[in-house]
Amino acid sequence: MTSGAYIAAMGIISPLGTGSDSTYQALKRGESGLNAVDFFQLNRPDFPKVGMVPGTIKNTLPRSHELARIAAGQIMAQCSLVPDAVVLGGTTGGMLTCESLLKEKETDPERFRYHGLGTVAEDIADLMGCTGPAITVSTACSSGNTALAIALEMIRSGRAETVLAGGADALCRMTCFGFQSLQVVDPAGARPFDKNRSGMSVAEGAGLLLLVSQRPENPVAELSGSGLSCDAYHASSPHPEGNGAFDAMVKAMDDAGITPEQIDYISLHGTGTEANDKAEAMAVNRLFNKNRPAASSVKGATGHPMAAAGAIEAVISAMAVSKDFIPGNTGFSTPDPELNFIPVPNPIQQPVHRVLSNTFGFGGNNAAIVISKAENRRAGTCCRDATRVQKPTMGPMSVLGSACVTGAGTTADSLEAFYKGRSLAGMITDKTLTDLLSLKKVRRMKRFSRLMLALAVLAGKDAPPGISPASIIGGTGWGSLSETWDFLSRLFAGNEKSSSPIDFVGSVHNAALGHVAMELGAKGANITTTGGDASFEQALWTAGILGQKDHAPMMVMGGDEHHPDLSFKFDMSVIPGETAADGGGALVLAPGAVPGKITLTPRLFMKYDDRLGPKDSLAGLIRELPDFNDRYGAVMAGIPRTCTARGKDLAEALTNAFSSSLPILDYRSLTGQFATAPAVAAVLAVDAVENNRLPNPNVPGQCMDLHHRGILVLGLGRYLTAVEVMPG
Repeated sequence: MTSGAYIAAMGIISPLGTGSDSTYQALKRGESGLNAVDFFQLNRPDFPKVGMVPGTIKNTLPRSHELARIAAGQIMAQCSLVPDAVVLGGTTGGMLTCESLLKEKETDPERFRYHGLGTVAEDIADLMGCTGPAITVSTACSSGNTALAIALEMIRSGRAETVLAGGADALCRMTCFGFQSLQVVDPAGARPFDKNRSGMSVAEGAGLLLLVSQRPENPVAELSGSGLSCDAYHASSPHPEGNGAFDAMVKAMDDAGITPEQIDYISLHGTGTEANDKAEAMAVNRLFNKNRPAASSVKGATGHPMAAAGAIEAVISAMAVSKDFIPGNTGFSTPDPELNFIPVPNPIQQPVHRVLSNTFGFGGNNAAIVISKAENRRAGTCCRDATRVQKPTMGPMSVLGSACVTGAGTTADSLEAFYKGRSLAGMITDKTLTDLLSLKKVRRMKRFSRLMLALAVLAGKDAPPGISPASIIGGTGWGSLSETWDFLSRLFAGNEKSSSPIDFVGSVHNAALGHVAMELGAKGANITTTGGDASFEQALWTAGILGQKDHAPMMVMGGDEHHPDLSFKFDMSVIPGETAADGGGALVLAPGAVPGKITLTPRLFMKYDDRLGPKDSLAGLIRELPDFNDRYGAVMAGIPRTCTARGKDLAEALTNAFSSSLPILDYRSLTGQFATAPAVAAVLAVDAVENNRLPNPNVPGQCMDLHHRGILVLGLGRYLTAVEVMPG
């Protein structure tokens, strides 16, 4: 059986209270935490109750950040261990604060500095002293479980010994009015699986789990397995027969090495909507047949806290196995004969050894995990000393196909401009995107989704016949800006009473990859990562981790759209009046080295420590690349405008460390300033290595010989990243 990860400590804040004990007591009493919002104005007196965290929350940072900090503080009070990595799920980030700023027509980018979803994970990493990868997963309401799945594979692969994982989301106007616009909010409060259910209850909260490879003294439980899938069916509705949910549950149990008969309790996704509950009931009935274990949804008590749902329910599932306790299905009273499914109506005490916990989200993103009683397999200590072992090198991924779209055009046009030393910056024309796509397919899509779908189509065509990516993993700094702007503009114009359901569904960061999955029929993992200038590197790192487990072709992407009103507010490297730029890149990758194929290998992902000098900041990379001068023919460095001086110092320090005269090409000077420019750089580097030439940064308009060596692609921003591109 594949090993799991121990849960050394947990933190939770939800509408039921703060901390594990208060949450457990509220669940035992069968309480509901649904109430009315009191920290921002809803201009509709009839607005349904929501799952608001009670009490006063500090507003030093945006609310999502503060909720995450409260949960992290509980963990820090239990254990002094510093995580090697942080993986969090999120969908709102600083949106609540951003909404107010936009309504006030604020233009100072500094006021928007915490808007990005990735800033929550970065803040928690700073709080806990983590200098390793900080990855933000945005797969709608499955984000929390997806983050836990990635964290589990980080530990299994040896890339980390301890990972802080979970999710955090706060209520905001966009989510409250967005779900209301879809007519999926129950005025009476969520009643999962009840015959009279009529929708969900929007909520907020945070759940964090500290996962460790070595058994601590008193482990809470064990994360034993995970399963990820995509319906590839519809932008917002689940597969009517629950096929994706079924696949995720089967994968999670297979990964944990157990059978359905060994599950004692199912923590159901159970939102209370007609379609979601029906699809999940069908999947559970199909999987467990007549031997279904006890099952319930806690969302009648907590509401649906979006990206935090899976993480909060993972904490509750760990409580279930540690306390032999099954929560009741709050709100349930009348069985629905169409479901052939009756959840546990009231909390009960009975032995629980293993829990299967489900979460599903927009875009057909499904994530299931298995949490078990901790087995006494390994000995260790939670709070080890500061000495860290050398982490194993991540394996290479072979490039089977690649494509990019930039201001210069599609792949061929972009490469032509690149080799001639011309700028690729500019906004992609609508014609460039629509010429690649069927108008019928994209008529309701806006710019970002069209960009990502066009990239997927181009990269798919570049791959050998018969190659079909099973998984789609993509990074974006800012997601669907057009839909976000249009939704909020319409909301404010209508006195904050209603807005567009189409724009709401399209505004979530993972909407674009949902369309890609439908286009390609990709039913494996569908993961969107986000974190400013390191968003694509997060996707590539995630692909490297998951690829070692799945052993199947995958598409790894990165892209961002420029928006005239939002880009300069959110991205401090974008300056009004300069050439606007957007674009992206996509690669079809196979785990491992395929003879004759270019390979990509992530080599570094760490936070820049401004207390260190440039050489010391690069010490990890320098140790990992002792044969630097023999391996590479050139370096391509991406230096965000906000990090110009530091980036140049780091590039010089790298050259000095290896006494190297290798040329360094600043690729952002060609691509322009947008968050996922590294995705374009990766595609350019692949072509350069394949053709053994690169534009000479010292002689404009001419190319230099790489001498059949590779290229090191560096990201020199808030996070230092390195990706090796090597000949086959």
